[in-house]
Amino acid sequence: MKCLRASEIKRSISENDRKVRRISMWKYIAKRLAMVLVVISGVTLVSFVAMYLAPGDPAELIALERYGQDLDASQIESVREAEGLDAPVYFQYFIWLDHLLHLDLGRSIITSDDVLEEILLKLPATIELTVAGLLISLLIALPIGVLGALQKNTLLDNCCAFISLIGISIPNFWLGILLIWLFSLTLHIFPSYGYGSLNHLALPALTLGISMSSITARLTRASLMEVMEKEYILAARARGFDEYTIVLRHALKNALLPVVTFAGMQLGYLLGGAVIVETIFSWPGIGKLLVDSIFARDFSMVQGCVLFIAVLFSLSSLAVDILYAVLDPRIRYDMYD
Repeated sequence: MKCLRASEIKRSISENDRKVRRISMWKYIAKRLAMVLVVISGVTLVSFVAMYLAPGDPAELIALERYGQDLDASQIESVREAEGLDAPVYFQYFIWLDHLLHLDLGRSIITSDDVLEEILLKLPATIELTVAGLLISLLIALPIGVLGALQKNTLLDNCCAFISLIGISIPNFWLGILLIWLFSLTLHIFPSYGYGSLNHLALPALTLGISMSSITARLTRASLMEVMEKEYILAARARGFDEYTIVLRHALKNALLPVVTFAGMQLGYLLGGAVIVETIFSWPGIGKLLVDSIFARDFSMVQGCVLFIAVLFSLSSLAVDILYAVLDPRIRYDMYD
């Protein structure tokens, strides 16, 4: 009876602990969502003010698209009144916020296309490039980081560090141009621009992957070196486990926690649009759409792209924080209260 009662007490304590952890998790998610809303609100204000202060008259641009080059002042003023551009700035901002609450990002000044539909049309290409670049980054970074940690202060470690340093030092735009020169113009292996096949994906994904892999490799090396000094690793060695088993079964899982966090943050940046890479390779993603809209002074499209990027980055950051706590049981959500 005593043993049965003790097991029931332990089960009850375990269930209560799960309930407390679940409640803490939802409280944490609610707080982070509130922070996301604050960030997005700030982004809407900054983007609206930036577009308002940008050179060029939106009413004149709209009138040019509607009436052609032969414009007079009355046509511009009629467009200004019809679009509400003659209202005070703060009133225009609140009207824009009201449209945002109804998921209406407006229409492009240049093409008259729905902004949200245009962004969603470009999103699959950005996701494809992002996932490919992230996978290439991990495939390059993890072996280099692990080898550098296991062969600390050796010639192999120095070579890995030198490769990482080169990757960090090369700017994206220069690396992309270099890959185009080597694989497109010289070796004629991959096309230099375009979209639609794995051949078109290879060079932009490789450009992103190499740039990301350098920092990821150094982070993996530092994290694994720190974990290899822990007491449970020394205990595993004392029990006679070989180094291969120790690294793969015990050390690497814990060492990858900071790497997962960094990769998640990079995913947010890339989903927001790898602006330079997409522009160099004419990749039809959100980044290229943003650049083209800036050059065309398409204010509505620029505002929509910036807001969409902010939402993607904020949500990916939230997902990374939750995933980090799930992967590491030592982290409790009530730590953030």
